[in-house]
Amino acid sequence: MKKSLIALSTALALGMFTLTSCEEKPKSAEESLAEAKQEAREEKAEINEDLQEAKNDASEKRAEVNAELKQEEREFLAKMEAQRDNIDAELKQIDAKLDKAKGEEKARWEARKDRLEKRKDKIDENMIELKGGLKRDWKSFKADVDKTFDDIKRDLKN
Repeated sequence: MKKSLIALSTALALGMFTLTSCEEKPKSAEESLAEAKQEAREEKAEINEDLQEAKNDASEKRAEVNAELKQEEREFLAKMEAQRDNIDAELKQIDAKLDKAKGEEKARWEARKDRLEKRKDKIDENMIELKGGLKRDWKSFKADVDKTFDDIKRDLKN
């Protein structure tokens, strides 16, 4: 009987050891699929959060850039108006000189006046374009106006 008890105890111990061993039972295909689906949903949620954050960042940056551009446009418009005022003042001086000038000198003043009036018209066109919303990119517009300003400075020095 002692032998049966030892055999029974050994069998129970082995059975218990087998039942409580560290190895996991292999997952069923359904469990594996369910886990994969859950992981995919979690990844998708993270991606959507990242995407929304990127959209928000882009919107904020776009708003900042637009505000900076509007400020630059306002400053450039003020610069154009100041340049136009300078031309008006110069045209008044030329008119006074034209009244006194004769012959070749008068022709020179009239040519200068014509050039400045054309430059003033160009500034007016650019101001209208800027106020009405640019139909071309800002860099080319600004380069065109800067060239007109350079031409005006050159005309005013002569």
